[in-house]
Amino acid sequence: MMTDAAAIFFGVEVPEALLAAEMQNHEASSLADARAMAGRALATKAVLLARAEATGIDAVAETNADGQEETAEEARIRALLSAEIDVDPPEVERLKSIYDGHPDAFLTPPLIEASHILIAPMDASEAALEKAQATAANMIADLALAPERFERMAANHSDCPSGADRGTLGQLRPGDVLAEIWQCLETLSVGEIATQPIRTEHGWHVLRLDARADSERLPFDYVRPHISAQIEAREWTRAAGEFVDKLLRKSADKPGLRLNESGGLASGAGAASKATNLLGHALGDIPGALAALSEDARAAVQAAASSRDESDAQILKSAISDFLSGADDDAWTKIISRLREREDALSECLDVIVAISLPPVKARHTLILQPGGRGAVSSVKGQSHGIGK
Repeated sequence: MMTDAAAIFFGVEVPEALLAAEMQNHEASSLADARAMAGRALATKAVLLARAEATGIDAVAETNADGQEETAEEARIRALLSAEIDVDPPEVERLKSIYDGHPDAFLTPPLIEASHILIAPMDASEAALEKAQATAANMIADLALAPERFERMAANHSDCPSGADRGTLGQLRPGDVLAEIWQCLETLSVGEIATQPIRTEHGWHVLRLDARADSERLPFDYVRPHISAQIEAREWTRAAGEFVDKLLRKSADKPGLRLNESGGLASGAGAASKATNLLGHALGDIPGALAALSEDARAAVQAAASSRDESDAQILKSAISDFLSGADDDAWTKIISRLREREDALSECLDVIVAISLPPVKARHTLILQPGGRGAVSSVKGQSHGIGK
């Protein structure tokens, strides 16, 4: 008897414990969506590992720039995708079309050189902040009369280490300094000192723009390999997605793969394979399958046979065949759950198939008293059963 709960995703048998752990890696609006995403991720891992095993792909684990080493399975999947996925480099005409079609792209970043004097408040009080602002404003007023004193003031009064270098901040790109400082410097002309101190989390800044180099468009030959690499990366990702989708469709059409609780590809026949074999034997012995039907399933088969003018054997055979060729993951999950309760659970598996394939038989109750007033009659389409005598 099998006891560990599992579910089927794209024909891959996934232990519920592994699925629960994987769900934590997927953000979704509902648990059902997170479960579906986790199931697809684990099924993808299974089909890729199976493909690597079938094609003899092996690999040595690599270490990334952060010092993290791949697992053996990750290395095999990487090697498999590298071997299976190949995209052609884009033609030069396509690259040139992209370059010409985006005149505002492929620019050098703007560069500026600037200097500042930082006046930091003595403490976190509002009074200290106002005093620091007043000091910075007085410096700006003095510099308006004698701008050549900027370097000396920075050396003597700046609370930034740059004061030792006469306040210079050096060459800057967007993102190198706080946004408030950059925005102010963008408004200044070369050599101009801002007329108002700029506040940041560090205090008040007296700013001067020393030099500016505006953005320039990079030549095509310089950016061509970068454009090509981006296109190839997108094409590779698309091709890899199609490759995985193909493997998942094949797995869903023929269930049999399974993962162990550690996430590795399990060997030997799983519950889905055993279910396929069990139902395959049932197809070869329809009389025996009919005999194994529960009372409710037999009633549904008989009702369908009557309405379609076919034999019970034909109805059950079609239901099993249709299930084997087109059952979805939920249906397979129901089947393997029956097998985990009892490995020879043919009757229980047939109950699932009949319930999925055939409409249920609905009982019709009437209150017609039998002679003598000793009971009523309950009727079912295709059958009548007396209750009480």
